[in-house]
Amino acid sequence: MTRDKRFSRRSIVKLTGASAVTALIAGCGGPETEDEADDDGTGDEAAPGEDEENGDVGADEEEAEDEDENGAAEDDEEEAEDDDENGAAEDDEGEDEEEDEENGNGNGAEDWGDVDEIVLDGYTAGWEGVEPEMIEGEENPTLELTAGTEYEITWENADGDPHNIEIWDDDDEVVDDYQTEIIDEEGETQTLEFEATEEMAAYVCEVHIGTMIGDIEVQSE
Repeated sequence: MTRDKRFSRRSIVKLTGASAVTALIAGCGGPETEDEADDDGTGDEAAPGEDEENGDVGADEEEAEDEDENGAAEDDEEEAEDDDENGAAEDDEGEDEEEDEENGNGNGAEDWGDVDEIVLDGYTAGWEGVEPEMIEGEENPTLELTAGTEYEITWENADGDPHNIEIWDDDDEVVDDYQTEIIDEEGETQTLEFEATEEMAAYVCEVHIGTMIGDIEVQSE
């Protein structure tokens, strides 16, 4: 009886130890607790550093957009200022031209107000203006005269062909015998003196009426 009791107690101790070991192993392999999951750092929440980086990127993008908008606004303002300056310059030019015309500095009859002598070169191809300055180099220039004013037309034979000068009316008739003799020596000059009248319409070379003819416009006093 004593042997059987010892055997039975030993067997119980062994069984108890085996059960404890099994429970320990089972506990090590069991599911993680919430605290363990949090400790692992595998949750969905982003780390504080990542949040700060994302915030900085967003702020930089907003600043870049603001700079673009400000730059575009400044460009528009500069263009508007340039347009205003160009418009002002054009207005000034227009005013200067108007003042020139009013003061007799344009190309109208006012330019001729102080003119009493006209100089021409005579070529078979046409008369060429020499003086006053506004007709210099012009072929068969229009002479703008004032009725009642005394004028002189001095011309030079520039090519050695026969030429003269006459003043005609609208009917191609010589006005008040205002004409010169024909000359054919190159470099020779003639001067025709006359008083401007409203019937005068043209100055002409009798020999070359098809090419050497220019208009005369006479304004009333």
